Amino acid sequence: MASIDAVSEQVLVEEKPKRVAGVIVAGHAFQHMYADGFLVLLPAIYDAFGMSPLSAGFFSAIRQAAGGLMTVGGGFVVDTFSGKRGLLLASSLALMGFGYLLIAAAPNYPILLVTVAIAAAAGSFWHPVALGILSTSFPQRRAFMMAIHRSAGNVGESVTPILVAAALFAISWRQVLLAGFLLIIVAAIMLYVALSRLGLPQKATEKRGAGEQLKSIGGLFKDRALPMLLLVSGLRGMADRAFVFFLPLFIAKEVRLEDPGASIGEVGLVVGYHLLVMSVMAIIVPPFIALVADKTGRKPVMVATLIVSTFFMGMLWWVGELGWQFTVLLAIFGAFRFAVTNLTQAASLDLAEGKRLEGSMIGLLWGNNATWGAISPILLGGLIATFATTENEFQMVFAYGFVLTLAATIGGFFMVNTGRPDREMPAKL
Repeated sequence: MASIDAVSEQVLVEEKPKRVAGVIVAGHAFQHMYADGFLVLLPAIYDAFGMSPLSAGFFSAIRQAAGGLMTVGGGFVVDTFSGKRGLLLASSLALMGFGYLLIAAAPNYPILLVTVAIAAAAGSFWHPVALGILSTSFPQRRAFMMAIHRSAGNVGESVTPILVAAALFAISWRQVLLAGFLLIIVAAIMLYVALSRLGLPQKATEKRGAGEQLKSIGGLFKDRALPMLLLVSGLRGMADRAFVFFLPLFIAKEVRLEDPGASIGEVGLVVGYHLLVMSVMAIIVPPFIALVADKTGRKPVMVATLIVSTFFMGMLWWVGELGWQFTVLLAIFGAFRFAVTNLTQAASLDLAEGKRLEGSMIGLLWGNNATWGAISPILLGGLIATFATTENEFQMVFAYGFVLTLAATIGGFFMVNTGRPDREMPAKL
């Protein structure tokens, strides 16, 4: 019976792969509209709960850790039972919205930590399900599909910042989250209906025991390909998670240094504009980088992208204040920021080829990044609180990001080149 279901699933996925991919990609745009629109609200939340750099770092750490744990567990469950994936994707959106609604109702900092954990965990479950479907449907264009999926997220991020900033002129940050909840519920329902009509498999396929699943995953650690990928991705993730969390706080502080009487809406508008600039460039460039990686393999393209990212992070550190130079550098940096993520995801799925580990590999990669990323904001928050000497203490994020991105670049030279079109499996030591 299990084998019949497995055959049925394969037929259904292969009948309409482009339409299924289109729905998933569109859903990812909505997911990031919500999750990353939250970044515009960070300065207001920072003020509302009287946070310090260290408590803000802990807030970010909880967000990262909760999302990582759910992604790891979710990826394992998806591969083991191959369950109702359309329902799982829709539920991820709906529960994420509910979690952020709880944030709006949080009366104090401890409750805020609990609610952000719920929101992050629900949203992160999207990735092992969605990326697993895209990987198995388009194995020859894996990096490109990861990039298109990511670019859709950047479309969502580009739309949201200005909308959220404009809303802050009229309503509170708590009311913004309430309005967003209603939008994301509608999006979740539409996603589920669309995937159901396209015939995305809803029945469980062949089950695999947890022991067998863990053995298959463990076998991937026998050579350097996976450990080096996790190291490079983790170091880069440490830089990125701290950067994206503290960047809005840096910009807000710059605005208030210039105009101490700036309103929450005015601060949100400047923050939103800079997030918009960074996201728009990230829509266009990464898919072209991914196309090259599908032809040459992941390593050379990833190393080149890391070198460029390191350079522009260093330039942001050198400029160190808002102005047209900062905005231009941020836009260029944004064009390459997500390209590395796409390539690490594609490389992890290369290693899962033929092993029915797509969800587990995405879960492992995101869990690895979340572990490193959860430590990072606390570490940076502590460094800021202890050693910052500039008028804008959050300026330290650029030096911190530069050092970690440089470390990831050095590690990239020792990676195995996966995804080569002339070989099925990555080379071993």
